[in-house]
Amino acid sequence: MLRAAGLLTLDLSAELLEENRGLKDATPLNVLFMGNQPVFVDALSVENRDPQCPVWLPYGQFVRTFILPLIANRHLGWSLRRTFTGARDGVTPEELYAALSWRSRLCHGVLGTVTAPVLLGRLRRHPAFPQLPRADERRTRFVLRALLAQLRARVDSWDRTPRASDWAAYRDPDVHPPEYHAVRLQVAENVLRAHSPRRVLDVGSNDGAFSVLAASCGADVVAIDRDEAAVDQAFRHSRGSSSRVLQLVVDLADPTPATGWRNAERPSFLDRAAGGFDVVLCMAVLHHLVVGDGLPLGAVIELLADLTRDVLVAEFVPSDDPWCVRLAAGRPVTAERWSMAGFENEAARHFSILSRHPVGTTGRVIVVLGKLRER
Repeated sequence: MLRAAGLLTLDLSAELLEENRGLKDATPLNVLFMGNQPVFVDALSVENRDPQCPVWLPYGQFVRTFILPLIANRHLGWSLRRTFTGARDGVTPEELYAALSWRSRLCHGVLGTVTAPVLLGRLRRHPAFPQLPRADERRTRFVLRALLAQLRARVDSWDRTPRASDWAAYRDPDVHPPEYHAVRLQVAENVLRAHSPRRVLDVGSNDGAFSVLAASCGADVVAIDRDEAAVDQAFRHSRGSSSRVLQLVVDLADPTPATGWRNAERPSFLDRAAGGFDVVLCMAVLHHLVVGDGLPLGAVIELLADLTRDVLVAEFVPSDDPWCVRLAAGRPVTAERWSMAGFENEAARHFSILSRHPVGTTGRVIVVLGKLRER
C-alpha cells in the first residue's frame, strides 16, 4: 500500500510538471484508500512552480516517508505501522545509517540514498543553503522528468516478494481441514445474505477470505489484522480487481491512536470506527485478545458492541484447543477467565444470541449475536 501511494504521488507530480505546477508535500498522509485504490486527497499541496527551477522541492520528504521506511522494513524488519505512528516525517538517513550493518549500507538502493548522503553531510558541519539553481525551462523539465522516472522505477520494483505471514499456516490442511473453513464461510455467508449489511468490519482478517465474501454480498468492508505480512498479502491479491475491501494494519489490543497536531489531524481508529458497521465478523480472534493479550473478556465484548450497529459474528475457541494452548504460553486458562458460559454471560449485556453453530468436531462454536436496542 505504501508503494501504491508512492507511485500515485510520483505519477501526479509528473502530470503536474507538464502544467508548470508541483507539490509542496510528498507524504503518505496525502493519500487515502477507497478499497484497494489509492486516492490523493491533499489538493491544497498543489501549487504553481518556478519553470526554471530544476529541483523537485518535496524530494527529501518523499525519500524520508516512502523510500527509507521501505529500506528499514526490508533490511531491519522495522514495522511500517510503528514507523509512522512514532515519526510524523518518516525516517532520516542518519538514524537508518546508524542501525544498518556495513554490508547493508553498501547494498544497491541503500548506498546512494542513505550511506552517501550521511557521509557527505559529515564533511560539512554547518551546511549552507544556497540559492536554488536555475536553468532554461526545457532543460528543467528534462531533469525533473528523469528524476521522477528514476524514483518511480525504484519504488515500483521495491520488495515484490511478499513476506511470510506468522499465521500463513492457518490454511494448511494439516492444521485445519478444509471442512472447517467451509463451515465458517457458510455461516458467515448466511448471516451476510440475511442482513444485507452496507458496511462490514472483518476483525483478524488474515488472508481476507471473509472480507472478499462480504464484498461479494454487496458490502463495503474494512479488514483489519495485526499481522503486517497478512495484510500485505491480502492487498497484493486484491490489486487489479474492483475490490471494495480496505485492508488496514490494526491491532485491537493496541489500536492506532489519534496523531498529528493536538491529536486532532488524524482521529484514532476507534473514533473513526465507532458505530460504523452493520456487521462485525470476529472469527477466531477473541481468544487472541483474552488469552493471548490478557484483556478482560467483558471489555473486549463491550468494544465489539461499540463497533457494530446490528450483528456480531464471533467464533469461540475452547481453552483446550491447540491454538488457544499455544497463546496461553504455559499460563493457566481458568473457566472464570475464558469459557463458553462466561462468553455468553458477558455477551448478554450487549447482545441477544440469535444462533449457535458448532464447527465440526473441533469444539469451536460460531455464535451470531444481535445487538440490543437502547430503550
